Amino acid sequence: MPIRHEWKFGTHKAHFEQPDILWVSIQGETTLQDAISLTELYGEVGSKSPFFVVTDLTEAASVESEAREHVSKSINPSWFLGSIYIGAGFVQKAVAKSLAFVHALTGKLTFDMHFVATEQEAREFIARERAQRSTRVA
Repeated sequence: MPIRHEWKFGTHKAHFEQPDILWVSIQGETTLQDAISLTELYGEVGSKSPFFVVTDLTEAASVESEAREHVSKSINPSWFLGSIYIGAGFVQKAVAKSLAFVHALTGKLTFDMHFVATEQEAREFIARERAQRSTRVA
């Protein structure tokens, strides 16, 4: 079954850009059901090949505590090449870093997390990451 290239869950959207970027746009509140849908999407894409996830938080609001807990328990860090957040505020950065800390303590964190202001900065970061990875492999 081929991977769908666009998804919508609640008020949020995602699309996959070849070869390895999942763009996620969070708009408004993130509920537990949204978190379940998002982690299922991560698993669907990540089961094929690791990917960069770029999450645009410029229109995001609150995240239900049950949603944070679900993501923390359900994601598999091996699905990701890296995680980039666009437009994260102070609280959003704190939540993301606390989830990363928990995964680091359990030995599950295997990808980097970065915060940028724009899509262009995200694309530039991914280009640098790809270049570094290709020189490490060569």
